[in-house]
Amino acid sequence: MSKIIIGLYVLTTSLALIVLKLGAKTSPPISYLDNKLHFNITLYTIVGVMLYGFSFLIYVYLVSKYNLGYIIPLTTAFVYIVIFTASFFIFREVFTTLKIIGILLIISGIVFLNLKK
Repeated sequence: MSKIIIGLYVLTTSLALIVLKLGAKTSPPISYLDNKLHFNITLYTIVGVMLYGFSFLIYVYLVSKYNLGYIIPLTTAFVYIVIFTASFFIFREVFTTLKIIGILLIISGIVFLNLKK
């Protein structure tokens, strides 16, 4: 059950970031022009905020059930990996050697976190 909840958190957080990025491609959701604050709320913004809200509830649950020194690095690492992959396929961002080395270090960190004594 814990793997499902962790996976759900990673999925909702990653999707929230992707949807918000898609929505911000045309214009930022909040801007400041002519001494006025302007809101450009789109369906992407609404869905992204809702996904973030849901992921926050899952996050609070995970933090209450697991050691912070374990759950925070683990979930953050998985979110980084999903976002890194999605940014390549969805946004056509470039994979550099340093980025790939960074992801490999993150994956090795996940392995070390899950090694038993």
